[in-house]
Parts: sequence; structure tokens; C-alpha cells
Amino acid sequence: MENITIALYDDALCGSSPVMPYVGERYCGKDFTYPAKLYLAAALLRCGFDVLDAPAPRADIQDVIMRVNRAGADALVMLSYAAFGSRRSFNDAHGFAVRFPLGRFAVKSRVLCEDICAKLALTGRDGGVGTDGLLGAVNCPAAVIDAGYLTNFDEAKLVSDPDFALEFAEHVAMGVCEHYCMPYVKRDDACAYPLLGVGRRGKKVKMLQCLLNVHGARLAPDGVFGGETDKAVKAFCVNNGKPKDGAVTPEVWCDLLLSSPPELTLGSQACAALYLQRKLKAKLYPAPQNGVFDDATLDCVNAFLADSVGDARVQKDGALGMDVFRLICTVGGGRPRLF
Repeated sequence: MENITIALYDDALCGSSPVMPYVGERYCGKDFTYPAKLYLAAALLRCGFDVLDAPAPRADIQDVIMRVNRAGADALVMLSYAAFGSRRSFNDAHGFAVRFPLGRFAVKSRVLCEDICAKLALTGRDGGVGTDGLLGAVNCPAAVIDAGYLTNFDEAKLVSDPDFALEFAEHVAMGVCEHYCMPYVKRDDACAYPLLGVGRRGKKVKMLQCLLNVHGARLAPDGVFGGETDKAVKAFCVNNGKPKDGAVTPEVWCDLLLSSPPELTLGSQACAALYLQRKLKAKLYPAPQNGVFDDATLDCVNAFLADSVGDARVQKDGALGMDVFRLICTVGGGRPRLF
């Protein structure tokens, strides 16, 4: 099949939740849409698609449409988060929504949305297909996907959960693969992650750049393993205790995918530390988001363990191992609503 390009856009203007209990702050929808877009880009590239990154967040929607039209993309997928009401308090509106624009490509857009919706339903959440008024002028099929409601207590917590962003992105990718009759390549397929180094080009390099961006890099996903990508790889390797030779080996891919998180001790700065902090925040434990397994993070881990299993505890001179990771890595759960 000829090369298929999917344009991706993350809606940074979807707003924030009501103030979340225990942590005393609002959870912002862009904290989901940006990593989810990167995970979706990596999944589509892994499955043989090409991706186009639409303008930076906060771009006017007309700029998004113009860029997509100029590039001749085959489809546009926009990720967002819905809300209902004033956002001053929580309500019962819930579920995902996949919306298609009315216009020249309305019929094709609806079929795309139905294929995506069918795969998202496999996550066990409610959702449906509806219409959208924003993207009528785009010259290709389009889907606007609301992952949930910022004004629903349980779904607002998911905004900070990296596993929810990953799970959501993978199921959207399944729907896109279904729509274009492309095989879905599973994330744990080792053949999808080749050895890469300076000078390489192509979709696998672009996938690498997207995954590095998940972990804090700010690379343009151009598919060229040049100087900036080399610097980002070396910085990532240093932070995760790997040799700083710039080669993307299976071990580096493993760290990028967090497929086997290392044991964390006090002071650890591996990407697993930030992952742990995001998981704790999603469960309403106020861990700092600095990527360091520090005293404040350890206190949140022990508070979570006290609430979950009672007498378990991680000592300051000990290590946080896979048994604790397994408890924390579940999607959802955490502290209950106070009112």
C-alpha cells in the first residue's frame, strides 16, 4: 500500500479540571494531549504510517487546517479532553467521544471515527460518535477525539496518568490501522525497534524522536538522526545509566518504552522516576514532577502503600522494586473523592 500520512494535533486549549482534592491544583488537559499525541505518532510510525505534526499547541484552528491542506495529509486526528459545566465542581458526565466534521469529507470522516470508536470501546469505557463544527474546511477525513471529561472526578485523574495516555493512543492507532487495512504492530514487538545511530533516516528515526520527546526532549520529528537527536539520545542515556555513545540499542529502546523499569533508590533520576511521580499524581498523591526519586516522592509512595496494603513501606536506604511498581502502574484508582 502506498505511503499514508496522518496529521496529528493536540488541543492545548481544552482547559483544566476543577481543583483536585488532596493536591490542591487543577489538572490541565494538555498534560494528557501532548504525550498522547507523541505516543500515537510513535504507534502509527511503528505500523508503517508517516505522521505530520500540525502547528504547535495554541495555534489557531485555521492554521492547523491550512498546514494539513498544504501538506496533503491523508487524514487528521485531533486529541482533546471534554468538559461539562462551569469547571468549578465535578459532575457525572463521562466517557470518550469521537467527532467528525461536516463538509466535503463528512462520510469518510464518519467511517474513520466509527473505526476508532470501535477500538476505543475495547478499553471498557463508554463512548460514541458525533459531529464537530471545527474542521469542516480540512481537505481530508478528520477525527476529533475527546479522551474523557475534565469535569468528571475519575476521568480528571487520568489526565496525569502516562499509562492512560499510552493505552488511549494505542487503541486510536488500532482504529486507524483498521480503517486503512494496515496491520497493527504491537508495541512489544522487538522487530519494530532497530539499532539506530547518527546518519540514519526514516520513520524509525522519527519514532525515536517522538519517544525522546515523551521523556522531555524538544526535537522536531523530521526523521533525520542528526546532531540534535544525537545530543538528546546521549542525554537520555546519561540520565538512565547507559553508555553515552549515541547508539540506540535494544537496552535504550527498553528504557524509552519503560518496558522493564529499574529499581529506584533515593536520588535516582531515571525516566522511571518521573513515570512514578506522574502515576502518583494521577492517584492524587502530591509527588513533585522533577524526575528525581527524592524524599517527597518516597513519602508519597509510602502514603500510597499505607492506603493500599496497610503495613508495607519502602525504607530510605532501600529500593523501590517491581512489586511496588505493579501496584502503582494500574490505570485509575487512587484516593477517593472527598465530597
